[in-house]
Amino acid sequence: MVILALDQATLTGYAVVNEQGEILDSGTWQLADRKRTGESRGMRYIRFEANLRRAIIHWKPSLIVHEQTLLRGGAATEIANGFKALILKEAADLNVEVSCVHTSELKHWATGNGKAEKEDMVQAAMGFLKVRSATGKTAPRDDNEADAICIGLWAAERYGTFQGPKWPEKKKTPKRRKRSSGSFLDEIHVSD
Repeated sequence: MVILALDQATLTGYAVVNEQGEILDSGTWQLADRKRTGESRGMRYIRFEANLRRAIIHWKPSLIVHEQTLLRGGAATEIANGFKALILKEAADLNVEVSCVHTSELKHWATGNGKAEKEDMVQAAMGFLKVRSATGKTAPRDDNEADAICIGLWAAERYGTFQGPKWPEKKKTPKRRKRSSGSFLDEIHVSD
């Protein structure tokens, strides 16, 4: 099984990973519109769809996994949702399964901390590349490529045979309840 992993944004990170967790390829797609040349905002979607179709045809993945779209509002959400729609369209057209992973789940899987910073994800991806890269690449270009590498390896563990990192379980401390001296009737004061 081959997995195409995507961290979709105006600079989209991608990674191609097999079910054993070998990183076959990774990089970024530059999709920002070129306002100074008078280019339409819609061109980013055309470039994304072209890159996506080219990757699917070349690598023939049986699964595309992307980062779950977060609804923060504004242009970033609009772009992420547009890219997600194109992922679903291309996957349907080319008969490829699609899955997604929530950002905090991915961060916890890769670093042991669901609130990890971008640099932590880059460091995790560097560690994976050193032992899992089929291309000899040792560092991701940026945090977008790093996220895509981690997404691909997360999927290789979840849907394939790759054994990912294991982090110690954090013990949750139970919330303390306020103790009362008796029944709720003890707390009612009646004035005469």
